[in-house]
Amino acid sequence: MNSTIYLLFILLFPLIGSFIGFAIGMRSEKYRDIFNVVMTTIIFLVTSMLYKYVSVQTIEVSIPYVMGKGLHLKLDMFRYVFVWLTSVIWLLTTIYSTQYLVNHKNRNRYYLFFMLTLGSAIGIFISENFLNLFTFFEIMSFTSYALIINDEDEYSHEAGNTYIVMAVTGGLILLMGLFLLYNSTQTLDISELSSSVGHLGNIKYLIVTLIIIGFGVKAGMVPLHIWLPKAYTAAPTPATIVLSAILAKTGIFGIIVTIEVIMSGDFIISIIILVLGFLNMFIGGFLAIMQRNIKRILAYSSMSQIGYILVGIGLIGILKEHRTIAIYGTLYHVINHGIFKALLFMGTGTIYMVLNEVSINKIGGFGINKPLLKMIFFIGVLSVIGMPGFNGFTSKTLLHEALIEAQHMYGGIFFKSCEVVFIISSSFTVAYLLKLFVAVFIDKSTNDIQKVKAKITKITLFPMIMLSLLSVYIGFNPNTILHVLDKSLKPFGNAHPIAVDFYTFTNVKSSIIIILIGIMIYTVFIRRVLKKGEGSNWYYVNPTLNWLNLEKHIYVPIGKSVIFISTYIFHIVDGAVINSVAFIGNGVDSFSKMEIDYGKSIIIKMKSRFITLFSRGDINKFKIDEHKETSELINIKRKIEDIGYNMNSLTYSLFIFGIVLIVCLIFLMS
Repeated sequence: MNSTIYLLFILLFPLIGSFIGFAIGMRSEKYRDIFNVVMTTIIFLVTSMLYKYVSVQTIEVSIPYVMGKGLHLKLDMFRYVFVWLTSVIWLLTTIYSTQYLVNHKNRNRYYLFFMLTLGSAIGIFISENFLNLFTFFEIMSFTSYALIINDEDEYSHEAGNTYIVMAVTGGLILLMGLFLLYNSTQTLDISELSSSVGHLGNIKYLIVTLIIIGFGVKAGMVPLHIWLPKAYTAAPTPATIVLSAILAKTGIFGIIVTIEVIMSGDFIISIIILVLGFLNMFIGGFLAIMQRNIKRILAYSSMSQIGYILVGIGLIGILKEHRTIAIYGTLYHVINHGIFKALLFMGTGTIYMVLNEVSINKIGGFGINKPLLKMIFFIGVLSVIGMPGFNGFTSKTLLHEALIEAQHMYGGIFFKSCEVVFIISSSFTVAYLLKLFVAVFIDKSTNDIQKVKAKITKITLFPMIMLSLLSVYIGFNPNTILHVLDKSLKPFGNAHPIAVDFYTFTNVKSSIIIILIGIMIYTVFIRRVLKKGEGSNWYYVNPTLNWLNLEKHIYVPIGKSVIFISTYIFHIVDGAVINSVAFIGNGVDSFSKMEIDYGKSIIIKMKSRFITLFSRGDINKFKIDEHKETSELINIKRKIEDIGYNMNSLTYSLFIFGIVLIVCLIFLMS
């Protein structure tokens, strides 16, 4: 009984508490901040208390008559990994926010949507029904949009527009997939879908594709990632932390549930996800090398690190009965990425708090005399690159071993090529983080800002210190997390716990080789090609500014072309419909006049007969008002014509889109 109450509590408390905090903030920002920190602390503690229940058995709650089909919640160890990570990152980010946002505007509004986003994220992870999950998913899209545009400048609104367009479009595509899924299976309960989907034909691939696209937008999956670098850069740093560390994981969670739980690791879908994962790793890492803004570097880094997780998801389905190593690597990297990326973004935000700038060309050398900040940032760098002794080493080692296992199972040039891409992409990680760290904390520059006295409070440093300690602890004690992941294998079918030896000579050697290749890329390419100037008068260039831009050069032109063509087609349709209505109106008018003429001849004959039979002149009471009847018919005709003209192109577009969609679905299902 306590476990179900706790589960409902961690969902409802942030949703309700967000409005309580907002009301408190209208009177006192100090007490609002205290309330929010206390609230997130309680959520973290209750989530931690749930471990003793969920490690023994799954917790489920069903509330009928909510969201149509009822509210179905479930917490097993697989979901617990995501919920616990959310609670700890949100707590530390809330503490950090109290210091970061001091000089920012819209603080009360920010905290309202920040806490609503927390509630919706937890709702996504514990939803057992896809309709519930979709509802929380859309709530999160709109609440996180408010976080992105918080500063209300031109760039944040531009980033917010890109984000919300992608989020809504992805949500509609996801909803379309859920409609087809329900139509085919008559259920949206995740636990029931595995057996139901297995009996479907090829339509299941269309359904899964639509669902993965919807979740892939939030995960920042190529080529749906266009919102990510803009939103991460525009949002206040605390919002960027949760966007990267948690909100991207909601998309990852949906993809895992769709592919592994519902599709039981379908081989074809798994191969596609594997390829997309490698594209994320390579493209994200390469673009991160070119950037000069620290937040953009870390944004593309997040895109690359999400690629590792997607590769792990693909390998789970590919390895079949040997999938355990891939499951470990995937879930382990979900945790590690949340920790080290939150740490690096907090370090970046701390620099911004002091200088109000994060371009390495303008802040070069700032951290030379900041030993504590330098050490914290360096721990984050070592964690991301996979240095032995830090948390990134553990998950990247597991993923690399899973990839080698797939190569042993299937052989061929494909998996050999995958390993090459894995090594190169990992080397890119080393290169761009070296670029960032050396520019800010080692290289002297003419900016003369290393003398700036940094007013960094202990409260600001506390979350970063905790994340640093967590990174080091996991690095030296990897089996601590592995014991938790052993209990997370149940949703993955035939997966069973296995023993893993992390610090073998082979694993350490592989990590060191990757780091050395990354140092070589930094030395040969970044220092000699991207870095310009001499001595302390240096700066970096970004060649990609003039390269192909997916949003500007592909998505926007395609969108405008579709609108132009659609407008032209609908203009023709407008004319055809209006002319048809006018034709019908004229026909009705002609028919009415004919009826009136025929009626008039009858009345005249009746009049003459009445005059013959009667000599009185009061027969005029049978007279018909011809003008009145004609005017009424004209008014009817005009109303019909008005209806035709008032039906605008948007209405037609909706109808035609629906017709085209139905025809396409019939074609695909046939």
